[in-house]
Amino acid sequence: MRFVLVLAAQDDDQVLAATEKLTDAYWTGTARSVPAQPRALHLLGQMPTKVGIGLTRAPAGQ
Repeated sequence: MRFVLVLAAQDDDQVLAATEKLTDAYWTGTARSVPAQPRALHLLGQMPTKVGIGLTRAPAGQ
């Protein structure tokens, strides 16, 4: 949710910082030469798939 709020603010510096932070931690990034907004949208596009997979998996040991 916070990431969406950063995108809504349309501050490229904030968008880039948030994108870098999330990409490094969880997702596949884009080339560093791509502008901040498309990089953020690429990251945002990956979220439903990965989050959805996590929600449908049974906990370990079950």
